[in-house]
Amino acid sequence: MEKHNISFIEEMKELLSDPKNRIKLDDFVTKYLRAFLEATNLEHFPIQGSNVQKEDFLDRMRKYEEVVKDLQQIVILLARWSEREQLTILEKAFSRIAEADKGSSGINFWIHFCWYPIQILMYSAGLAALSVGKYYALKVILTTLIQNSSTERKRLPIIVTVTSNISDIHDAFKWIPGKEKNYVPRSEHLFEILEPTLEKLLFVGKSYELLFDDFEVYSALVYMEVTGRDWGPIGRFGWKHDHGDSPFNRVVEEAKEAKEEWLPLRVGMFNGSLERFLEVSKTLRERLNKLPWY
Repeated sequence: MEKHNISFIEEMKELLSDPKNRIKLDDFVTKYLRAFLEATNLEHFPIQGSNVQKEDFLDRMRKYEEVVKDLQQIVILLARWSEREQLTILEKAFSRIAEADKGSSGINFWIHFCWYPIQILMYSAGLAALSVGKYYALKVILTTLIQNSSTERKRLPIIVTVTSNISDIHDAFKWIPGKEKNYVPRSEHLFEILEPTLEKLLFVGKSYELLFDDFEVYSALVYMEVTGRDWGPIGRFGWKHDHGDSPFNRVVEEAKEAKEEWLPLRVGMFNGSLERFLEVSKTLRERLNKLPWY
């Protein structure tokens, strides 16, 4: 397995290093994308059955985390090393995974849980993009438009569908050993399991926690901005907000200091408007200040 990983990563890097390899890179990613979709289809992860029990959840969670590993490394490398014209491959990967058949008749819990490996990929790619300040990649990761079913008329940013489904099973993540009393057990779990892969591929060191928190802040803000809701997904940054170094405050202050030159605005996030960003951040701040965790 280790030899496979080394050659797999090196081949991916070689393809990314030369724009002339775009077709080969697309074929390479597509091969692993197809393998992932096959490994996670309804035959291998059925949505029928009896009521969901703790051990069922934990077993399926571990299986998802194992089967997503190769594609996780691919999206990390794409988000870190891609030039803008190569990001269409990352966008295609998220679109194909999100639009794959997740069933419509079965246990709702399992249908919602189908989006968990996609969230792993979004976090992994998002942290990789932020590690080098590639906000145009972050925009792709959070706002790629998807159509979840053939009956939907409107395509939605991927952050909306993923967040909505995972939020519906929030309490199940308290079944994870050691996470029973966590305010945000899913966030805490992802924080633990993603670090080894990010460290191996990108050597992020002590910046990992800052990158993780920033990604969750951006996820919440973008979700609120594109939905127009006064609710957004709260991660670990929520319970840190009452402490001295609030990740949310840090992001907002960076935006205020840079004004219209703030990189997320320059790539078109928040409609490229500082005023719009501050409006959304004000709403999120109000929600954070009302959290019953302090």
